[in-house]
Amino acid sequence: MATSTTARSNDAPGVAASFPAARGAWRDWARLEPGERARVIGRAAYILAAEADSIAETIAFASGRPPAEVWSAEIVPTLDALRWIARRGPRALSPQALGRSWLQWYFRACRHRLHWEPYGLVGIVTPGNSLLFLAAPQIAAALVAGNAVIWKPAPAGAALASRTAAIFYRAGLPKALLEVVVGGAEAAREVVHEGIDKLFFTGGSAAGAVLYRLQAAQGRPAVLELSGRHVAVVLADADLELAASGIIWGKLANAGRNCVSVQLVLVERCAYADFLARARAVLASVSVADFPMLGRRSEMATRHEELVADALALGARLVTRAPSGAVLLADVRRGMRVVDEEIGGPILTFEAVESPAEAAAWINDGDCRLSASIWSGRPARAQALALGLDVGQVWINEELAPVAQPELTLAGRGASGFGASRGLAGLMEMVQPKVISTMPARGRRRHYFPTAPGVEAMFRATVGLGFAAGFGGRFHAAGALARSLVRLMRGRA
Repeated sequence: MATSTTARSNDAPGVAASFPAARGAWRDWARLEPGERARVIGRAAYILAAEADSIAETIAFASGRPPAEVWSAEIVPTLDALRWIARRGPRALSPQALGRSWLQWYFRACRHRLHWEPYGLVGIVTPGNSLLFLAAPQIAAALVAGNAVIWKPAPAGAALASRTAAIFYRAGLPKALLEVVVGGAEAAREVVHEGIDKLFFTGGSAAGAVLYRLQAAQGRPAVLELSGRHVAVVLADADLELAASGIIWGKLANAGRNCVSVQLVLVERCAYADFLARARAVLASVSVADFPMLGRRSEMATRHEELVADALALGARLVTRAPSGAVLLADVRRGMRVVDEEIGGPILTFEAVESPAEAAAWINDGDCRLSASIWSGRPARAQALALGLDVGQVWINEELAPVAQPELTLAGRGASGFGASRGLAGLMEMVQPKVISTMPARGRRRHYFPTAPGVEAMFRATVGLGFAAGFGGRFHAAGALARSLVRLMRGRA
């Protein structure tokens, strides 16, 4: 079976040509045991690891990220995720026997099994801010679940996508099961228009909304991981130096382009001035050599300057503007574009709050609620605050790093999307449940017509026994059930 790679983003027949082979191949793939599919994923991980040096160079060239960051944020977590999927996937996807209720004892002869079945042909659209990690694990999860995949990577990642697909092919994946469609927004729309059984989109809110409307118009499901607008909360009892270092690193990593990059820092008022000074000192110690992407003027630079100018005009205070281009703004509020819009760059904003409750209200009232972080020296206090946040993921005394763990799920709330990616919940998004219930081929069914005399009394007595209070109540209810069964049997005699 031959693969096809669409080279022209606005050529609808070219995009359409990617579909027939994929749609025709997934059923044979789905018939394989999950363990057999998982072995392909495991082999792909070993091939990727063997070629990691050159793949890292490809990513660094395409994205501008420094080598150490490519390894820590792209190579290592991707390999970890593929290995986890290969090991954990078969067990999660295997059929399982379901329990039977005591209260409905008269159906005890029925056996129930839960099966997980693939959707068929899924579309995965991935962004340019993480060319490998946001794509390969999701593709592996779809494949181990028995699906075929149409993958539309970001234009900057087209070469890497072709190479990644080739790794899966060399691992034993039939080529028709993974098709790469190259192009921009129009190519993504064509992928959805051609008809995919489920859409997985990671990227900006506006683009995601367009694709979701197209997918919903066809009555088909989607998982969206959209804008994050991550908020960090710094409590007065935190190690302020550690918090400042972690938050500045979390902002500058990948030039602030991660969907879970810190955008706003809420600091307890009594520690606000001290923390601003520490954050400014940490930023001053950062060189362009540490974050080379910051020294490049991107196409987003003009928009970033507009966001800063808007905030200053509305009363925000400029804490510092680093030579690298990173900006710290204090005393921000809602109504400023720098707060209300996703930044996608090295601008970090600050505001003082009177209490953890005020910080929680700020976060919970926001429309984008993908993730948040809490910095505190009191674990119990931080845990209590974390449980009260209406977000999909909370990090305590850390930024960014936890998202790379293979078992952790990222799930947006509000305008940050819906559904899950990565981890067990993300894997189960790739399948749909089917329950098969089997009764013996022979025997009576007490619930069938004609209704036998005494059946209602039997049901009443069963409920009485199931919800009786105390030993005496249960003894009395058991007697009533026994008498109803005797009457039922006599009526059938």
